[in-house]
Amino acid sequence: MDPRIAELLDIDLEDPEVQRENAAIDRDMRLIETLVSVRRQRGMTQADVAERMGRSQPAVSDFERLGGDPHLSTIRRYALAIGVDVHHVVSMPGEVGATSSTPTRIQVSGWEAETPQTSGTATIDLRRAGL
Repeated sequence: MDPRIAELLDIDLEDPEVQRENAAIDRDMRLIETLVSVRRQRGMTQADVAERMGRSQPAVSDFERLGGDPHLSTIRRYALAIGVDVHHVVSMPGEVGATSSTPTRIQVSGWEAETPQTSGTATIDLRRAGL
């Protein structure tokens, strides 16, 4: 976030919670940027993706515009339309100075064919940091 805007809004950019939120926003933006990059590398147009998603080209354009807040289902449909999988990782932030922390991890993979499938594989590995 621009420091001048943060100051106007009375947001403390040094606050750890604000930093975590900003980091999460950056990760979200990188995800969309990566998906768009893959689409372009594969030579697909927004119209191609729209057809595969069952949506309009302007809807795909809106999705690709940074600053939006797409639903997970839209991210999943877009990824499937361009032939990639998106994996989600849930991690528990450790305290400063903590020596070990094992994140909770959820990984789902499958649907690598060009046509939608009704089955796939899922791997779920849930571990908690020692108490």
